[in-house]
Amino acid sequence: MQFIYLLLALALLNQPSFEYNSMDRNVFDVQSVIDSSMHYTILPYKQQLDSLMNVVLCYAATDLGKGKPESLLGNWTSDACLDIAQEMTDDFDIDISFFNTGGLRSSLAQGNITKRDIYKLMPFENELVVLELNKEEFMSLKSYFTYTEGQPIAFSDNFSIEDSVFQVLTTDYLANGGDKMSFFNNKEQHKVGVKMRDALIEYCLKNDTISSSFDSRHLILFNDN
Repeated sequence: MQFIYLLLALALLNQPSFEYNSMDRNVFDVQSVIDSSMHYTILPYKQQLDSLMNVVLCYAATDLGKGKPESLLGNWTSDACLDIAQEMTDDFDIDISFFNTGGLRSSLAQGNITKRDIYKLMPFENELVVLELNKEEFMSLKSYFTYTEGQPIAFSDNFSIEDSVFQVLTTDYLANGGDKMSFFNNKEQHKVGVKMRDALIEYCLKNDTISSSFDSRHLILFNDN
């Protein structure tokens, strides 16, 4: 056995080393033919998945796209999640919903919105959670918002920047420090009981037509208070 270990050690010590001498960034088309046996093997599963994903949930009155400091897509997703979370729990008086632009992976085009569209928009399994921030932590959130030139955010009717504590709706990914949101670190997370994607689907099912608008909400966190 010791002899085998010795051979392995010698093999590792004699691993060849490589250095990059040049790099070619050209993109080449990959030509291939369909494997008919594989195609017909997966076809039933594809058809079953398509029947689920192609279900029309609602109608978008306009294109919803990303942008900063606020966007139609960011306003809609944060509004929709806040609406669903407020419906699902009476345990928290949620003040704001706060997410990250990078987490929204696809725009929504005007027209019918399918379940597939929402999966493209939010492909992650992130759950909605509520955290409580004190004034100092909330000011760190505000500074982050300003530094990053805006993130998806929505305010409840009872929100006041003069409050001393804030109930913030976000995802478990961000609550665990995702996207460098350190002001959420070590905060107790209260699960709403729904994933962000499912909350958006639920909102679409509740509303025949969805829309969004610019309302300068970002100015609430861009001011000097």
